[in-house]
Amino acid sequence: MDLSLRCNSLKCRQRLADRAVVTTCSHIFCVPCSDALGLSSSANGIRMCPACDAQLANPDDAVVTQLNPTEDYKTSVLSGLSPTIIMECCSRGISFYQYQVTQEIMYHDYMAKNLADRYANLNSQMDNVIKDANSEISGLRDKLERGFANGLKTSCNH
Repeated sequence: MDLSLRCNSLKCRQRLADRAVVTTCSHIFCVPCSDALGLSSSANGIRMCPACDAQLANPDDAVVTQLNPTEDYKTSVLSGLSPTIIMECCSRGISFYQYQVTQEIMYHDYMAKNLADRYANLNSQMDNVIKDANSEISGLRDKLERGFANGLKTSCNH
């Protein structure tokens, strides 16, 4: 099962399909978020990762990548490199992917906890509303029974 990568900007979380910006600190962003968050360029020359605040000083610290490269690209990208470098690249790629999976799990755990807390809060509020409504219904029933009893007394006296 392949994980669908998502933009690491918490305000976006868009599924990434074709192109994305990856950082050396193992974060990934959609191109629009990358531009908006200053990964493309920075006014003061120093880029910061919006996810972890790591300094991205080198030009290759944040690069646009094709998430679905062509067969020709896959054939040529590692050609000519030593097996040691190829294995290092593979290891880093797998580490990146593993980090993204871990982050996705943590995000879903946080959201589940947040939703459970909100559910408990709403459930408590609903219980209070039901309790108040039942109390009001009881009060109205008592008032109605007293009114009915007083009505019977009045009609019996005439």
